[in-house]
Amino acid sequence: MPVAIPQTVRRSLGEEAVVDFMPWMEEWLSESIKEKAVPRDEYREVLSRLEGLEEDVSLVKEEQARMRVEFREDQVQMRAEFREDLGQLRREMNERFDEMNQRFDGINRRFDGMNQHFESRLDQMSERMLVQTRWLIGSIALFGTILTIMMGIAQFAP
Repeated sequence: MPVAIPQTVRRSLGEEAVVDFMPWMEEWLSESIKEKAVPRDEYREVLSRLEGLEEDVSLVKEEQARMRVEFREDQVQMRAEFREDLGQLRREMNERFDEMNQRFDGINRRFDGMNQHFESRLDQMSERMLVQTRWLIGSIALFGTILTIMMGIAQFAP
């Protein structure tokens, strides 16, 4: 189907230029179109393939959305389990620390008992040492008195 050439183009180029230019332009356009154009059958085939791909992509998107939901659920479940495990671990550690504190309290009571026993033993030893010291000093004083009396008797005795 021949293309109608506008009057402004005919006036500006001239009739002779239009006659030469238009066949060249049509040939150039037809070659360009042939290089880049796709026949209708190929276009329909490509379009049907693209629709198939679109369906496949939509299935992939649905699967991805489902997996995200599952992942979030798993993540929430894992966090809950982690918190539960952490709470259990804390309880066990607190029980162990309580047991250790009780053991240390028992050991401290034993040390306190031992300290009291040793203090009473030291007090007894100190008291005995004082008693022995008094007896020693008393005995020495008694011997000194007896010696003094005997020396006095020996000096004044005829």
